[in-house]
This record gives sequence, C-alpha cells and structure tokens, in this order.
Amino acid sequence: MRIWKKYLLDLGLSDQMYGLIVSIAGVGALLGAVASAAFAKRFSLQMYLGIGMILTAVGYLLFYSAVGFLTATGAFIFLGFFMTFGNAGYDTFYQKNVPTTIMGRFGSLASMFQSLLQIVFTFILGLVSEWFSLQMVAIGFASIAVFVTLILCIQIVSKQHKQYYEEVN
Repeated sequence: MRIWKKYLLDLGLSDQMYGLIVSIAGVGALLGAVASAAFAKRFSLQMYLGIGMILTAVGYLLFYSAVGFLTATGAFIFLGFFMTFGNAGYDTFYQKNVPTTIMGRFGSLASMFQSLLQIVFTFILGLVSEWFSLQMVAIGFASIAVFVTLILCIQIVSKQHKQYYEEVN
C-alpha cells in the first residue's frame, strides 16, 4: 500500500485525495460483489478466475498509467470491481480442490509463499525505481502481470485441466 500512496503523492494528490480514492475503491468492490453474486450461475469457475485475474491485472495497469485524480479513481473502481470476481473464483477453486483435512496447512503455506513473493517483488520494484521513474517501473510490472495472467487464463480454459473446474452437484 505504501507504493500506491507514494505514487499517488507523485501525481500531486493530497492525503485526503488518497483516502477518497481508497474509499471509492471500496464502492467498486461492493458493486463487484453484487455483480459477482448476480452472475454466479451464469459464469463458469474458469470465467470467474480468468476474467477476474486478467481484469485485476489490467486494473493495476490502468492505475499505474493514471495521470491524475479522475483516472486514478476510475482505475481503483475498476480494480475493486474485478478483484471480487478473481477472489470469488480463487476461493471457490480452493474449496473444491483442496481436501479439508489439509486446507489450513495448505492455505498457510500458500499465504507464506505469496508473502515471500510480495517481499521479493517489492524489493525489486524499489531497486529498479532507483534507476527509472516509479510510474515506469510500476507500469512495467503491471504489464508483466497482464502477460502472466493471460498465460494462466489459457491454462485455466485448456481442456487438459477441466477436471479441476467441473461442477459437482
């Protein structure tokens, strides 16, 4: 969250505007939660995961490409909205595919791995931003995220992995 705040301050936004943008992102998340629940029966699990991941990454790219308050706010609303789809898809996938006997341990290990990656990538982002502008580096990282999520989405929809996403009645 600190990088977001520094980036927003680099855009010339005050602490109050930062707080407003973060609050408005919550509105996007609430709208996304309503939409996610409304489309639960219409979209497959693959769609939730794939679209949620890709559009969340695109939301970050839009945010880091923002040039002012309005574009940053719009990007945060977009980001909040589509994060709910990705989170709902991930949680559903997790509950369907991880046995309850190891769910806690598996979740702890996955969270630890995610936290480790977050530390490493934050360090790399900070290091690279010493040579380039923070906006350029963040856009680069977000572009890589969009590319990686596209590859993951292709894997999600491939017939080779369909057994992980089948509906069980």
